Amino acid sequence: MKKMLLSFRPDVYERIRTGVKIFEHRRNFPDEPIMAYMYVSSPIKAITGIVYLGKRHCLSDWLEEFKEDSNATIRIKDYMETYNYRYAMEICKFQETSRISLDDLRKNVPGFVAPQMYVYLDGTDLLKYIEYNLEIKDLLVVHSFENINCCQVCVN
Repeated sequence: MKKMLLSFRPDVYERIRTGVKIFEHRRNFPDEPIMAYMYVSSPIKAITGIVYLGKRHCLSDWLEEFKEDSNATIRIKDYMETYNYRYAMEICKFQETSRISLDDLRKNVPGFVAPQMYVYLDGTDLLKYIEYNLEIKDLLVVHSFENINCCQVCVN
């Protein structure tokens, strides 16, 4: 499983942490399972969790799959047209961690810049630093995607 550093707004991070958000929507994203360290933007400005992303769904496929539900198609079209999102990734698991602040990252990882979207970490000094300094906390949120229904798509 590839590892990356993925940026989130604080409100999105909180919805993932509380289990409300079960899909992560993006314009572009790899079509493979990903383990992502979560960099949360201002005012938090820290890595503070791990998210495990599973299957990638094309929103255009969901339009066809849920075409009988007008509310779902309106939501899907809104995500596609308003935000230009093309994909939804299953948030299989969220693991809360200790925090590594932006200041610490800049001080200890030469050239560190918080990613706008995401950056791959495999084989980098940044990954080594994160793995050495991040501690796993007790909070773990797990989701099952055996049956995805129209009420779950494009809602958060």
